[in-house]
Amino acid sequence: MKRRLSPQERGRQLRDVGIYTAIPMMLIAGPALGYFLGSLAAGRWGHTPAFEAGGAMLGLAAAARQIWLLLSRR
Repeated sequence: MKRRLSPQERGRQLRDVGIYTAIPMMLIAGPALGYFLGSLAAGRWGHTPAFEAGGAMLGLAAAARQIWLLLSRR
C-alpha cells in the first residue's frame, strides 16, 4: 500500500519535476536562440557560417551555465 505524502513532500516532488523539466528546455532554447542571433549577425555583416556556429556554441555555453546554477542552488 502506498503511503500518503505530506504537503511538504508533495511540494518538493513538484518542484523537482519543474526543475528537471526546465533543463531540456534550456538545452533546446539556448543554442536555438544563439543560432538565430548568429543568423541575424551573418545577414548584417556578411553571410558566413561562423556566426551561426559561434552563436549556437555561445547559446549552449549559456544554457550549461544556467543548468549548473540551477542544480547548484538545489
